[in-house]
Amino acid sequence: MKRSTECVWLSIALALLVYALAQPAFAQQSEILRRPTVYRLPDMERAIVKSDVTFKTSGSEALKMDLYYPAAHKSGSKRPAVIFLNGVGNPAAPASKLKEWGQYTSWPRLVAASGMIAISHDSRQSDSASDATDLIAYVRSNASSLDIDESRIGIWSCSANVRVALPLVMQQDRGYIRAAVFYYGVMAGEPARLDLPILVVRAGHDVPGINKAIDAFAAKALAADAQLTLVNYVDAQHGFDLLDDNDQSREVIKQTLDFMKFHLSKASYEAARRTPTPSQFIDTFTRQGTQRALQVYAEARKAAPDDVLFKENTINAMGYELLQGGKIKDAIELFKLNVGSYPESANVYDSLSEAYEADGNKELAIQNAEKALQLLGDNSTVPDQLKAAIREGSGNRIKKLKAGDK
Repeated sequence: MKRSTECVWLSIALALLVYALAQPAFAQQSEILRRPTVYRLPDMERAIVKSDVTFKTSGSEALKMDLYYPAAHKSGSKRPAVIFLNGVGNPAAPASKLKEWGQYTSWPRLVAASGMIAISHDSRQSDSASDATDLIAYVRSNASSLDIDESRIGIWSCSANVRVALPLVMQQDRGYIRAAVFYYGVMAGEPARLDLPILVVRAGHDVPGINKAIDAFAAKALAADAQLTLVNYVDAQHGFDLLDDNDQSREVIKQTLDFMKFHLSKASYEAARRTPTPSQFIDTFTRQGTQRALQVYAEARKAAPDDVLFKENTINAMGYELLQGGKIKDAIELFKLNVGSYPESANVYDSLSEAYEADGNKELAIQNAEKALQLLGDNSTVPDQLKAAIREGSGNRIKKLKAGDK
């Protein structure tokens, strides 16, 4: 039932895009398919186009791609590339291949005018996933002759094409895919790559099923602290980049180009190598175990030894979440990590003492409670309310545990 429902929405997504283009104002199919984006840039028509470069041969059929270079491009200088991924395949006759539609000629020209290389391509309906995979492999294998930086690839996909694009970009071994854009797409899947910046544009006047899929994906991505930028274009329809000729559409397209430029830049790549967020770190604890989480922390500490990876109260709160959830051993490891990071804090020893008490380790519970009281002393930097709570908590714990030994 689930698979059938997904297929229905895939069909609707493709039909919507084709139908949206085929409005009564366009009498001829050739006019329909030539419709460009509603946003323009001065240099887009000056793009250097290399047409019909064969990237794959299947039997007697040659699949080809078109490459769009900035007007000022000099041969031998490497640039990032944005691939307009056709995950559906060509739905019409060869004379109207998707890479020749206005959407797939105007968007690439916008990308070229923004200083990047753009690629549109042929694809077969019967084997679109493998065609997409082979296209990317060809582009990276021939990156030098194409003047492409194979380590800086972006993916743009829309509508039913997202069916193939989304799982492809989420593959962990595709770190060279540095940014992905999805317009009004059928988004079935998980945000598996938390290092990947993703821009999702949701059209408010789209069919409910497509938007529900987007909403579900966005909820998972936000819960995992994935690098998601969600644009909820409430007044837009499916295919708004071609059909809704207004300033808001143009602003969203401009935002998309800026997103690609920023995340495909070398400076952005270095910035993306960041420490895990608290949510990601706690998720590592719960899904992959204590040892993996501590390994992630050690790697982050090694990469950025002078950075404050987590604030003391953040780790403390995470530890208590684990403690209250019955994950006592994990809580102890997290509190120990906090002690290592903030060895002069009375509060972290008090928390570790509490975790050891819950684990039944009286000796270490007493030892850490005494350390908390020792550090507390007359420390004026600790707020009075917290100071009183630590004195009461650690003091009572020591009395209780020592009394139990008599």
